Amino acid sequence: MIHYRPSKIYIDPIVQDSPITQNILKTFSDVPCEYTSEKPSLLSELDRYSDPLLEGKKHLWVTQNKGKLVKKCGASTSALQNLVCCNYFILDFSFNCHFECVYCFLQEYTNLPLMVVYANIEEMLSALQGLLDTLSSSNIRIGTGEMADSLALDEITGFSRHLIPFFASQKRAFLELKTKSDRIQNLLNSDPKGQTVVAWSLNPPSYIQKYDFKTASFEERLEAAKECEKAGYKIAFHLDPLIAEPTWKKDYEELVEQLFSRFNPVWVSLGALRFNANLRSIAQKRFPNTPLKAGEFISAPDGKKRYFRQFREEIYQTVYGTIAKYNRQTPTYLCMENGVVWQNSMGCVPSSEQALEKHIVSAVR
Repeated sequence: MIHYRPSKIYIDPIVQDSPITQNILKTFSDVPCEYTSEKPSLLSELDRYSDPLLEGKKHLWVTQNKGKLVKKCGASTSALQNLVCCNYFILDFSFNCHFECVYCFLQEYTNLPLMVVYANIEEMLSALQGLLDTLSSSNIRIGTGEMADSLALDEITGFSRHLIPFFASQKRAFLELKTKSDRIQNLLNSDPKGQTVVAWSLNPPSYIQKYDFKTASFEERLEAAKECEKAGYKIAFHLDPLIAEPTWKKDYEELVEQLFSRFNPVWVSLGALRFNANLRSIAQKRFPNTPLKAGEFISAPDGKKRYFRQFREEIYQTVYGTIAKYNRQTPTYLCMENGVVWQNSMGCVPSSEQALEKHIVSAVR
């Protein structure tokens, strides 16, 4: 895994006393730092670089998230797609990632191509508590891995040292840290008390080498998972995106075999490769030797490019069938798919998002 080191840091004075900010400044005491309450002026200069996204990631902006700190997963907000939702919530703690995954949707967010850390941790914890006070469910899952990798910068920011103790005191909510990294040192020094799940996004080793640049390798991820398991964390896996390489059936069968010979995951999610209309051209320009050319894609109602429905169903049936051979009781669910695909792939459709939510956390309970 490639460690992150910025060429310059921008600090919003409103968060200069935050423990998150202080951790960053302590780690990078020799990196040039500028204090500004405005967006860094660098943003207006990035277009002169051949790869503005790559250049932007060299600059770290530590600021305050002035928007909604905890929100519902996007699957629940699209009536057009009729997606099956699992009642998942997301803590918006950071934006962007120094990893370079060819298929990453963040590449389209060119309006803010910097590494951004939101340091108003006390407001985040207050927002989390406020949400929990309004919900009656005992199976709440809250993750941090939508707009950034949950752990890639954790050794720099120390977010987990605040989040894990917060959730350890909860009885109705679980924290999910979703990652492609092996940055787990802070986790090993905290007691999750059964309330934190560390989930690794995985693909077969050769796919990681081809598409997931700068991330931890397949073995590094599994070694980190084993260390977390020993430290008392629940382990989960996200096989997402499932990519239709020519040997995909054999590759994913071997992947599942490796996972279940070494772990008893509390849940597994499956999601076929999908991307917005502009992402393919962006990825091909940035990574000309590894274009997203595997398989044929169609335009879905949400504007995303997806494999044909029948082919997605074949992929899901194959991977889920392999999982069932090892442990039929492992909660397995589809991410960002509709009821038709669920029925044809899994043999059922969850009766409600609350029912799916309960099913997913059943192994944790």
